[in-house]
Amino acid sequence: MAMRPAVMWMGKLYPPVWRGEEQEPAEQFAMLREMGIEGIDIFARAVDQYGVDTLASALESSGLECSCYYISADLVSDGPEKVEAADAAFPRGIENAQTLGATICFTHGSQHAHKGEDNFQRYLDRLREKLQLFKDVEQKLVIENAGFLLHTGEDMARACEVLADEGLGLCPDTGNFTLWGQDAFDAVMKCMPWAWHFHIKDYAERWEENGAPRGKEAVLGQGVTPVAKVFDMLHERRWSGWVAWEPGPQDEDGIEASVKELLRLIG
Repeated sequence: MAMRPAVMWMGKLYPPVWRGEEQEPAEQFAMLREMGIEGIDIFARAVDQYGVDTLASALESSGLECSCYYISADLVSDGPEKVEAADAAFPRGIENAQTLGATICFTHGSQHAHKGEDNFQRYLDRLREKLQLFKDVEQKLVIENAGFLLHTGEDMARACEVLADEGLGLCPDTGNFTLWGQDAFDAVMKCMPWAWHFHIKDYAERWEENGAPRGKEAVLGQGVTPVAKVFDMLHERRWSGWVAWEPGPQDEDGIEASVKELLRLIG
């Protein structure tokens, strides 16, 4: 398949309200499909709120596809409750992904809470354990650049140099590279051998407070993140897969403008 446009179900879009009117998932999915979006990345919290069957029905009626299913789990903490929760989250997440028709699973919840080489190695060890659950299913597992633990292109490449043979792929996030002061294009290039899914967002500016990065997100195409350059490279390489725009604080006009720009960049 070619590049296909998706959105992450978050920010102003979640919970589903549009111009002051509350929506059911099927209504919002249909609206996004009318805008030209083809897929939606769904978090586990949405399944907890609405039920997997309700969301599967909303996908079918709207014509959207589940482009990615998100498994929330802390794979670094060795606290018994966190370990138990992570161990339960993955089989449930794979089952939900199968019900929703997603072939990509994305795990989050480790990178922001931890840092340091020892925790990086524990993260890889726990990812290796979880990758065994994906051996005989259609779903594949990806991680993104985020947090103190994994925010550079080198970090992402290191993870896949160790775990690609076990089935791990990457989900480069253009905006997260900008947020952490990276050369976003160079960092994306380091990820490309293992890139199976993309998060696309744009930052208007970034700064630091007490050693932590902070930023202001922009309407897609109006910030400093080199998203157009990234898309030019993806076209040149004929990369295929889902590219999911990540809504932030944009209002409805900003969402419509960002979706329009995403579709233009995909072509």
